[in-house]
Amino acid sequence: MKIKKFQIIAITFILSLSLITGLDSCKLKNPVEGVKLIINYDLIKTFVNIQFVDATTGELIGQDDNTQVRVVISGSDADAVLDNTGVSQDEFYSTNGFVGLGLNPNSEYVPTASNPIKFTVVATLDGYVSTSKNFTIGKEGTYNDKIVMTNISNPPSGVVVKEEKGIGDLQEGIVQEEISIKTQNGEASITIPAGTVIKDGNGNTLSGSLDITLIYFSNLEDASLAAFPGGLMTQVNQDGVVSDGAFFSAGFLAIEIADQGGVEAEFFEINTVELNMGIDGQTYNPETTGQIATGDELPLYSYQPETGEWTFEQNVNIEAGTRSDFEVTAQINHLSYWNFDWFWSEYCYEGLRILFVGDFGDCGCNQQVGIMRKQADNTFFSDIYLWACQGEYIQTYYAPANMPVYIEWIDMACSNIVVEEDITYIQNLCAPDILEISLVAYPANTTVVTVDVMGICSSNPDVEIRPSFGAWFRPADDYCWRWATMYNGHAEICDVVIGKEYVIGTYLNGQWYEHTEMITQDTYIFWELDLADDFCSMLF
Repeated sequence: MKIKKFQIIAITFILSLSLITGLDSCKLKNPVEGVKLIINYDLIKTFVNIQFVDATTGELIGQDDNTQVRVVISGSDADAVLDNTGVSQDEFYSTNGFVGLGLNPNSEYVPTASNPIKFTVVATLDGYVSTSKNFTIGKEGTYNDKIVMTNISNPPSGVVVKEEKGIGDLQEGIVQEEISIKTQNGEASITIPAGTVIKDGNGNTLSGSLDITLIYFSNLEDASLAAFPGGLMTQVNQDGVVSDGAFFSAGFLAIEIADQGGVEAEFFEINTVELNMGIDGQTYNPETTGQIATGDELPLYSYQPETGEWTFEQNVNIEAGTRSDFEVTAQINHLSYWNFDWFWSEYCYEGLRILFVGDFGDCGCNQQVGIMRKQADNTFFSDIYLWACQGEYIQTYYAPANMPVYIEWIDMACSNIVVEEDITYIQNLCAPDILEISLVAYPANTTVVTVDVMGICSSNPDVEIRPSFGAWFRPADDYCWRWATMYNGHAEICDVVIGKEYVIGTYLNGQWYEHTEMITQDTYIFWELDLADDFCSMLF
């Protein structure tokens, strides 16, 4: 890992005697022995904090063990994304279910409404379905989000997994007899005709028997839609043109094929492979603005797990079903994930402004969480994490236009400040309006706690590192993490209950740090971080 040049130039040093110094090459050293050197990490102005959640358990992936999600950044502005300490990396790894990213503060990467920073977070983990999420950042600030991942061995409601091992026989890459598998209740099937040649991404043929995994995602159940690989608010490549928009899905299939040697299939030659999927009759067709019917045309998109990119492949026709209300059949010549859906291509660069008003309790800002649904069919559309501050607007960027939605607000069990109404209806996310949402604060024996955070490297104890990466906090007996801002080692956490024990955590350069404290009338906490050796060696 290397520190970016912009960081080396701009890190601020404040000495206790008001002495200011520069850098010697890429290493930091104290020019005045016996004088405390303070490094303020306040250069980065935009942070993206992501939680990785298991779709079935709802728990953070890795919260109780060392499991780490691998993160790769793709997309047009991938070069803008750094570790939250300003370090450029080819890949990132979550810790305790969190990863902290930041945007390069150089002028060409400063996000604005007219020049947003757009990138895709691609998440992979053995035993889980690979997924991704698109981010469009139109303003400096902090953005909190989560990515839901499906454990193949323990899928959520609405996700069906069918695994067959040691099936079929390939000789010189040629399928000797037809191979066909389908899910338990016939939600989906795949058929590989005899004579088909199966090759990997480098053109090498597979051999012997095959291990096939077929995964079906329902388009009507919340847990399935929340875990949809790539999400429903996304970008697609249609005939070489990348467009922003949203999916109205009729169902999703993930297929993986490998031979006994672990060689993964990617291409089919001589014959095409048949996919068949059932569709529930309650599925909504946005083109006809009604429920689906026989003869409706349904587009099919492929998904590349390595990049998170969707590509239009073909149109298929909806037919009367044999195992479900309706069904579709497609012929494919390569492997990927497949989404049968309609793409809503109307969107806006800059739309609705949201303003939270009412009783913020003892908090100037707090996080509000909800689920956004489409009004047309009441299906899940997106999780919502809004950082609500008094007197500050939250601007929507690159949102689907003219799509009526509503937000079901979730009262976090560990917060006393909630949205007054249960549901907020929005007719157009792109309307040039201000939407006011009222907050109420329930009476409780709460207080505001000041947290003084200082990082120390054992190799250089005379240097204080003052982070600006933000912090998370939760009751010690609950996993409902809440967000708090941190600037130069100073954080304030509000709406905490006196007499209750809390855990404070922060993500820094691939490491997760925690501190536990009983909250009393004393509203000051000093938290010293023993920084990891690899981070310290990078600095000094």
